[in-house]
Amino acid sequence: MAEQDMEKTEQATPKRAQEAREKGSVARSHEIPSVAVLLMGTMALYFIFPRIYANFLEMTTGILSSSGTMELTNENIYPFGVNIIKRIFFILSPFLFVIVSAGVASNILQVGFMFSAKSMELNLNRINPLEGVKRIISLNSLMELVKSSIKVIIVGYTAYVLIKREFYNFPLLIETDVPYIMSYSGRIVVRLLTWTGGVLVILAAIDYGFKRWQHTKSLKMTKEEIKEEFKQMEGDPNVKSRIKALQLQMSRKRMMASVPTADVVITNPVHLAIAISYKREDMGAPKVVAKGAGLIAEKIKEIARANGVVVVENKPLARAIFKVAAIGEEIPENLYKAVAEILAYVYRLKRKI
Repeated sequence: MAEQDMEKTEQATPKRAQEAREKGSVARSHEIPSVAVLLMGTMALYFIFPRIYANFLEMTTGILSSSGTMELTNENIYPFGVNIIKRIFFILSPFLFVIVSAGVASNILQVGFMFSAKSMELNLNRINPLEGVKRIISLNSLMELVKSSIKVIIVGYTAYVLIKREFYNFPLLIETDVPYIMSYSGRIVVRLLTWTGGVLVILAAIDYGFKRWQHTKSLKMTKEEIKEEFKQMEGDPNVKSRIKALQLQMSRKRMMASVPTADVVITNPVHLAIAISYKREDMGAPKVVAKGAGLIAEKIKEIARANGVVVVENKPLARAIFKVAAIGEEIPENLYKAVAEILAYVYRLKRKI
C-alpha cells in the first residue's frame, strides 16, 4: 500500500499546475516558433521582396552615383555609415516585423502571456556537471537529436532535389540581367522553403505533443502528495475536527450558563429540553436561551432544578420549538399562545411560592 502511495499515478491538481507555471515550467515546443518564423518569413519575402529589392537598388544606385563626387574623411565616414545602416533597417523593417510577430505570437498561443521571475533566479543545479550529464543523457536529449537529424536530412534532401532539377538552368543565367537572376533565385528559395515547411510543421506538431506528454508526466503526483496538498488548502481534518469540537464545547458551556436565567424549561419529557426566557423590557417575544436532546437535555433539566427554574412537561410544544427555533432566537408567532399559557402558569406558581 505504501509503494502504491509513492507512485505518481494521479493527474496534477490545478494548484500544482499553477505553481509549475509560476516557475516557468510549461509545455513549450521551440520548433513551433521556428516553423512560424520560417513560414511567415517566406510569405513576407514572397510578397514584399520586389519592394525590398527596388529600395536596395535605389540605395545602391544613389551611393554609387555619388561615389565620384563624395570624399570620405574621418569626420563624415561615421555619419555616412550610420545613414546606410538606418536605410537598410527601414527597408527591412516590414520583413523584420513579420518574423518577430510570428515568433512572439507562436509562443503566446502555446503558453499564453507569462512572465516568471523564479525562472531567472540563480540555480546551482544548472551549472552542476552531474546534472548536465543527466540532461545530455536523457529521453529529451535523444528526442532533440532525432528531431535535428530528421530536419537536416529533410532540408538537405529537398535542397538537393530542387537544385538538381534547376541545375541545367544555371548556365543560362549568364545571358540574363541582374533583376532576372534575383527574381529567379528568390523563386527557388521560396519553393525550397515551401517544400520543407510542410514537413517541418508536422515535426513541430509531433514535438509539441511530445512536450505536452512529457510536461504532464512530470507534474503527476502521488496519492500522498494530493493528501498533503488538500491538508494545506483545506486544513488538516484532524485539526479541524478538534477545533470544531472545542468550539462546540465552549458553545455548550455558554448555553448551560444561560439556563439559570431562564423562566421555564419545557420538556417532552425525556428526550428534549428547551429553556425559555422572557424579559418584557428587553424582548419582543420569549427567547430560547438553551436547548438540547439526550444527555444535554438531562443536563439542562438538572441545572434548571438546581437553580429553581420551573420544568414543565409539554411534548408537542417541546418538539415544535426544538425544530423551528435556534438558540438565541425568539419563538415563532404561531407558538406565542402556547408559550404564554406556560409562562402564566409559571408566574402564578412563583407567586404562590
